[in-house]
Amino acid sequence: PGYVEQQNVTIEGEITYSGTYSLTCKNERLSDLVSKAGGVTSYAYVKGARLVRKANESEIRQMEQVISLINKELGKEASDSLQLKVDSLITVGIDLAEALRDKGGDADLVLREGDRRIVAQVGNTVKIDGGVMYPNTVSFESGLTIKDYISQAGGYASAARKSGAFIIYMNGKVDKVKGNGRNQIRPGCRIIVPLKG
Repeated sequence: PGYVEQQNVTIEGEITYSGTYSLTCKNERLSDLVSKAGGVTSYAYVKGARLVRKANESEIRQMEQVISLINKELGKEASDSLQLKVDSLITVGIDLAEALRDKGGDADLVLREGDRRIVAQVGNTVKIDGGVMYPNTVSFESGLTIKDYISQAGGYASAARKSGAFIIYMNGKVDKVKGNGRNQIRPGCRIIVPLKG
């Protein structure tokens, strides 16, 4: 009675001691794992850290529903250009900076067996994809707008849905472009312009 099989999580990237660690309690969190691994290095881009998790049956069903909805909303061709697929691994959008600042708070997620935390190195590029003339990866420059980045990809394609543009961040979070997007663009992000369906 009370026996629980050992559960492991992995942390890698810009961390002092990368490796696999055992979960010592049922509610071990992101901040606990970073502490066990000796903290982040000076090269770490904490805002770009991501969590890769093994999907359970419920999460796989949700992914199938989301992809089906995207196919209906954007059209099959636009959906295919995003390369979305049902996978046994999912990226969980995390805010490691907030988790380390407010230990035990909402952003400090509870870990589960097989979780893999990747602490990214500072990235200095932005990828522009989808309904643009020439999908491209360019240098990140603080203060540029979405239009500035789109122009570095040859401008909008004729079938682009300009108002539907969104940003995928290194940490797995996704955000719809608001206004000129100047304050939303971060190093390592990907700007997606959907195509009309």
